[in-house]
Formats: sequence, structure tokens, C-alpha cells
Amino acid sequence: MLIVLTTAFSQGYTGDSWAQVKAKGEGSISLAYVETFGFVYKENGKLTGVCVDIIGDFVKYVNEKKNVKLTSQLVGDGESFKGMYDKVKASNGGVLGLGNITITEERKREVKFSPPYITNVVFLITQNNVPTLEKLEDLSTSFARLTAYTAKGTLNEKRINELKQKYFPAMKVTFTATSQETLEKITSGANGFAYLDLAFYLEAVQQRKPLKRHPVGDVASEKFGFVMPTNSDWQPILDEFFKANGGYTNTPEYKSILRKHLGETGLKLLQGAVK
Repeated sequence: MLIVLTTAFSQGYTGDSWAQVKAKGEGSISLAYVETFGFVYKENGKLTGVCVDIIGDFVKYVNEKKNVKLTSQLVGDGESFKGMYDKVKASNGGVLGLGNITITEERKREVKFSPPYITNVVFLITQNNVPTLEKLEDLSTSFARLTAYTAKGTLNEKRINELKQKYFPAMKVTFTATSQETLEKITSGANGFAYLDLAFYLEAVQQRKPLKRHPVGDVASEKFGFVMPTNSDWQPILDEFFKANGGYTNTPEYKSILRKHLGETGLKLLQGAVK
């Protein structure tokens, strides 16, 4: 599914509530996003990806099962995770945030989430000329000359801080504006290391960037979901969609979406993560 880009400039976004759509028989939801390889990305001036296709299936489900005419529009510029998240948090009605958004208890106090649509895998990465880290306890010696890079306001920032506190108190940390910038710092020759989500790792692998994964640092315990403002009434409808037909993430359509946008390498990494 491809959706034409639109931009909104406001404190938050607005979209029709489910109550409004049900009453009028039609309406529109607004989709904020953060560009993320495989999940939400541009193709010929439009957006596509895992998230976009899943929401396309959701809109189709609502139209067929609820007998309404629901449409969607994209809002925002997609440049920043924090910018997208904060805008959705301040929004009203039928607004969804798309991207690599980890479901956490802390965030549940600020926003609403859909059921998880994927298990994320996070990788500890460096340039490929760095010797493989055998155990995290060796971090302060093996990575002694490296600088940690991390995007401000992300869970990967928290992970880097946890490594610093537990294994490497003298760690030097440099902040970036986005995870994409973090990836570019590491692959462009910066003498550093970082935690990166599956999507950014796959992007680097596809582009044959000089990157090394250190498996001892893999994290695969978190889930991604779509995010909504606390005033949204769309959560029960999303729950229903994900539960229908034995569970959306068990369907051939879902698996086809993952294969299309993440490739066989992504599927294998995901399958290894959820075993």
C-alpha cells in the first residue's frame, strides 16, 4: 500500500474518532510517522513499508466489517522519532503513530498502544574492524577507545546508559538527533559503537556498509506497536483487528508483508529472536 504524503503544522494532529466515523458512516484517520528502513520509507515520492501496509489492511478491515468508508492521510515530515511521538501524544481523535515504537510501561502512561505488530531485535554494532566482543563484562577494555553514539530520547539511549553504569563507567557518549544519524556515524568511519534496531541494521546490511554485529549484545525482548493519544477511541477496534481470524500476525498476508519489506535476512533474524 502506498499513501501520498501530506504535512501538518500544529501542536498536535487531529483525526476522526471511531464514534464520529460510526455515526457518519465515513471519516479519516491521520497517520504520523518516523521514517524507518523497511517499516516506513519513501518509494517514488510516496510512503510504503511494514507499518503502512498493516494500517492499509486495518482500514480495509474496518470498511468491510463495519460497513463504513474510512480513509487515511499521512501527517508530519517523518524526520524525528521524538518529534513524531510528542506530536501524537498531543493529538486529538483518530491519530496513529507509525514506526519503530517500542511498547513500554512508561509510555503507556502517556499514550495508548495497539497490540504489538512485531518483535524488535536490537543489535550492538561497530565498524567491522573491531574485534568481536565476547562478553559484556569486557566492554570497558575491548571498547576502551570507542565512543558510544545514540539518538536522544530513544530506548537505545537508555540501553547505552545501562551499559555505561554496569560495565563501562568511563564511557564517552555522543548524542545524535536520529537513529539514522547514529548509523551514519558508525558506518562513515567514526571510532564508535551503538545500539541499533533491526530496521537500521538491515539497511546497513543491504547497502553493504562496513558494520559488525556483536551477538553478545543482542536484545530481543521488546515489541513494536502503533501509538495513539490517550483520548483516542480507536484502541478497541485495533484490538479487534489484531485478534480476528486467529490473529493478524499469524496470517499469510502479514508474513508476506514482512518478507516484502524486510527480506529473507530480516525474517531469519526475527525468527531467531522469538524462539
